[in-house]
Amino acid sequence: MLLAATTVCAAAGGCMAHTQSVAVDVDTRDWSRPALLSFTNSDTTTLRDLHLFVRCNERFEADSLPLRVMLLSPDSLRFEERFVLRTERSELPAARSRVCEAPFRSRVVLPDTGRYRLVIAPATPQRGIEAVGINIVKTE
Repeated sequence: MLLAATTVCAAAGGCMAHTQSVAVDVDTRDWSRPALLSFTNSDTTTLRDLHLFVRCNERFEADSLPLRVMLLSPDSLRFEERFVLRTERSELPAARSRVCEAPFRSRVVLPDTGRYRLVIAPATPQRGIEAVGINIVKTE
């Protein structure tokens, strides 16, 4: 299920995509299957920062989340690596979720137009993760 797919437009100078966010829900009881996200790129020159995030609840107690991340470009090139997303404990009430976000890549240019696919999977099964996603932000 697609949780969010938003583009925020800059107010000045027209509607230029500034932030793009895509997330999907995962099995909060036992997340072990890869999550597939996709986004469309039409700008092949702008520098962007990529941030991975998870939404988790009180059942997720770890201070880090080891992930396998694979990015597939529109022309089927594949980049794959392990990534550890650091998390912080929260003092929020048990019924509240929290979002943990970490920089994945900085100053990236997506060289192809079209649909990019991102596959995110936990290195080991995880409890308490509700959703995973990516924020794509224009580099400042």
